Amino acid sequence: MNDPALTGKELLAWNHATAQRWHALLSDHPEFLAAPCDIYRSGTVGQLLQHIVAAELRYAERLTDTPPTDYSAIPFSTALEIFQTHDRAHQILSVLLSDQTFQWDRKLEFNTLTAGRLAAPCRVIFQHALLHGICHYAQLATIARQQGLSPGPMDYLLMAAQRIDTPQIP
Repeated sequence: MNDPALTGKELLAWNHATAQRWHALLSDHPEFLAAPCDIYRSGTVGQLLQHIVAAELRYAERLTDTPPTDYSAIPFSTALEIFQTHDRAHQILSVLLSDQTFQWDRKLEFNTLTAGRLAAPCRVIFQHALLHGICHYAQLATIARQQGLSPGPMDYLLMAAQRIDTPQIP
């Protein structure tokens, strides 16, 4: 292996494991969805989560030449609704990864909500769809901790590594 980059499968797994962790936390603490949040022009945690899963789904749809779901049609009232959208995107991206004929270097042109019209290779769009959420989940972890919640570790290393022994925390 000459290139230490994450594979699409690894990136998809990290994103999905992180989303599952948030789904579990929000299922246990649904009140957190209404907590104030100033990340990406969202007023609440629920709205930020809508933004995260909307981006995943809309980019997955673009990659499959499906018209993107209208942003306002993506629900965010409950953890179940939010993460059903994530699961739809995850399924689309999983199928795409298994398609041996998919042209990852093909450029797509598309409209964004904030950056205007862009063009990018499919591989870049795929990576953005997944890393975008990872970045926002990290931001959201700070708000969760300030509210007394513990989202737990979300690091790729902690997901992918094997535990050899029990950590000795001083």
